[in-house]
Amino acid sequence: MVHYILLSCLLSMIGGGLYFFVLQKRLQVLQAKYVLLGILILSWMIPIMVPSLPNYTQELGAEYLVDYRNYDAWNVVDIQDENLVACYEDAANSREQCHCEVKQQSDVLYYQSNTYYNFIITCKSPLFWFFVGMMLLFLLDFVLKLACLIYLAQISPREQRTLGGSTFYLLRPKQNLPLSISSFSLWNHYILLDSHLEANFSDREMEAILLHEVAHLQQRDTWQQMLLSILKIFWWMQPMYYYIKRELDELNEYVADDFAVQHLGDAKFYARILLKAKEQQTQHNELSLVACFAQGLFKQRILRLINTPTPHAKPNWIFSLLLVGVVFWSTSVVALPILQEHDIAIQQYEILQKKNSITGKHEFCKSCIFDELNKEH
Repeated sequence: MVHYILLSCLLSMIGGGLYFFVLQKRLQVLQAKYVLLGILILSWMIPIMVPSLPNYTQELGAEYLVDYRNYDAWNVVDIQDENLVACYEDAANSREQCHCEVKQQSDVLYYQSNTYYNFIITCKSPLFWFFVGMMLLFLLDFVLKLACLIYLAQISPREQRTLGGSTFYLLRPKQNLPLSISSFSLWNHYILLDSHLEANFSDREMEAILLHEVAHLQQRDTWQQMLLSILKIFWWMQPMYYYIKRELDELNEYVADDFAVQHLGDAKFYARILLKAKEQQTQHNELSLVACFAQGLFKQRILRLINTPTPHAKPNWIFSLLLVGVVFWSTSVVALPILQEHDIAIQQYEILQKKNSITGKHEFCKSCIFDELNKEH
């Protein structure tokens, strides 16, 4: 499991780099959103699809069980000696150390203290429990947020509406919540609305605000935010995760703004509504258009609405994801065996270290160590 978490972190960093330095300026808003979500999903899917290393013991066994008749590096033995050849052939099928000169050396592991491995082994247990504690903390955070959404959906008075091609329930909670308006999807679509907001906006202005939230519902942004919250449980220490999350939050707001403008037909009118909503938010010390998991960046949204967008090429976002997939697969094929070998080397060193501390010996039977490794797996 650790291999896949580490490899998924590496792939997401590579994918994030490809997006921010190569693809970001070349994609439309909705395309960029799909590509980023694809990067997140591929970061987890591809490591699982890459074949693992074959059995480590068998691989090393095959390396040493060579054809002794064709071995040309003896220099110390008579390869024509039938008794000696028979000895080597018997040794090839033996799990114990034998008395054949070269074969005996190939079945010996030598323990030598290593500062790097000692540090890893010393820190392994405290780091493991620290990471588990952080993962549980973020899991609890996710569960509490989800429980709050379910609670609000159950206890709030509701009114069914249809707008922008979507049917949703308008919830007016009786509790004093720090939310002016927000939307989320569970088994149904919901829009939370504070009563004082309706009193300060005309019907057309309210339609514009609701259209923004309808876009979040149609894009399934709640599920996206849930996915990000689950990924945070495993990636909380990964810097690129926070860059990708911030970018997705911005893209979600841009897509919702575009949807509202498309239905209203007036970008500047919609920008004025956002400014008015911002004033109301400041007066009442409330959060802006929130999906319970994320916030948009207000200034960038206004500038984007009042400025004419610069036309650019429209590459196929599916092609962009195929490019990312090829890079991820190539990286995984190289990186996964290295991670697995490094992990096995640490385990092998730990076994040798324990045996050395008990017996004081520095030479050990290789096949015995491999048997212990196999038992642990």
